[in-house]
Amino acid sequence: MEFEELKKIWDTQNNKPMFIINEEALHRTIQKKKNVASWISDINEISLMLIAIVTSAFLIIKNLDNDNIYAFPPAIFLLLTGLYVLVGRIKRKKNENRFDRSVIGDLDHAIANTEFEIKRAKTFVWWYILPVMIPSFLNMMMNDAPLLTWVLVFAALVLSFFVVRWGLIKSQMPRYRNLLSLRKKLLEDVENTDDLMATNAE
Repeated sequence: MEFEELKKIWDTQNNKPMFIINEEALHRTIQKKKNVASWISDINEISLMLIAIVTSAFLIIKNLDNDNIYAFPPAIFLLLTGLYVLVGRIKRKKNENRFDRSVIGDLDHAIANTEFEIKRAKTFVWWYILPVMIPSFLNMMMNDAPLLTWVLVFAALVLSFFVVRWGLIKSQMPRYRNLLSLRKKLLEDVENTDDLMATNAE
């Protein structure tokens, strides 16, 4: 049962707290959102590391038998970006241990993973585009690369930028706003439930 469905039920239940309606269904929905956020982070990290390793290995092997020293900086910077992603992944995985397995804890976990992806997307130019673009263009310039190579490399970098931005605007930010809205609603429900219990106790 999705949050939107639970909210519709809540709206027709005389504004009873959502926890009272179906806490188990709500927890399953939040666990699903948490798992999706973790899965997206895992896929992004593994993909970026594989791209960095495969591309840098290709550049190194291709240029082992010639004296083109300018071919190696792009490979080195690609490996460094892969290392950057790996370090970020290790930190993210360690931070997962600080969340408890409650409804709010799982929701905070999903929010944290989504925030991590948003930050990585917003800084994509600085830790990926520029470190790869500068040595690549230097290599092409020193080796008189044909115009088609320049166009293809530039187009690939521009495309990667817009793909990341599209994902940020169309997927990550809406998901983040949805999670924050859900968290706010749940905390309000917790307060309402506590107030209701306190009133009944009196």
